[in-house]
Amino acid sequence: MGRLFLSRLGFLCLVAILFANLAIGQNSFYVYKKSGNPFFNASLPVQRGAMFGETDILKLHALDTVFLVNKLGELFELKQPQVYTYESLKDYRKEANNDSFTKKYFSYVWKQFTNQYEIRQMPGVVYRENKKIKLLTPMDSIRWWVPEIKFSWKNDTDRTLVYFHLQDIDTDHITKLGVETNHLILYRDNVILKTGKIYKWAVTTVPFPNFDEVGFNTFELLDKEGYEALKKEVHAIKQALKLLGFSEDDIKTAICMDYKFCDY
Repeated sequence: MGRLFLSRLGFLCLVAILFANLAIGQNSFYVYKKSGNPFFNASLPVQRGAMFGETDILKLHALDTVFLVNKLGELFELKQPQVYTYESLKDYRKEANNDSFTKKYFSYVWKQFTNQYEIRQMPGVVYRENKKIKLLTPMDSIRWWVPEIKFSWKNDTDRTLVYFHLQDIDTDHITKLGVETNHLILYRDNVILKTGKIYKWAVTTVPFPNFDEVGFNTFELLDKEGYEALKKEVHAIKQALKLLGFSEDDIKTAICMDYKFCDY
């Protein structure tokens, strides 16, 4: 009986911690963009997508800049060299960010960051990936309209020969290639790569791995109609970000990372 009580108590504590973490995520700000070398809590370097919680402090030095987003889709600009607290953030709202479309975009970005945070906080979550081969390009979940794709990866193993796997999501067919390099270029030939298809790819040190333990990246080869529709959708976002003072390179990077639409 005592063991059962302790087991239930442990479960309830775990649930309480999980919900507390999720609540923190819902009330937090996330780093949309940073430049320079700002720090959280005196020692943690600020990264894109990092959470600014109620107990955090953020220190900016000269030439540092941090943009934050919140659940309402509001943008906050921090650029003075000083220490910022959670309570002080309301004083740094960027007033140019007041149209509904821009707020919809930043709210979407905030939600993506929140989802990533919640996944990281889930007990028992295991990230299955090959720790010794890191996939570089194309980035995960990207949507493209391109005639060719360059796949690249970082190989930190002692194997010269590695195995490239490309899987068609619709058919589950896997194209397998043994290569002695860290990159590979495939063309949209309507045989291996077909327009309008979704694929996932990975690189392993063995030809027949346990695919349940392999980390894949996915990408979609858009057809012309899908490309034009997405291009029109992101045009308004690009114009909004331009009005907020972001550079062309910043905007291109943001659209690629947030919308997974890389038009280059």
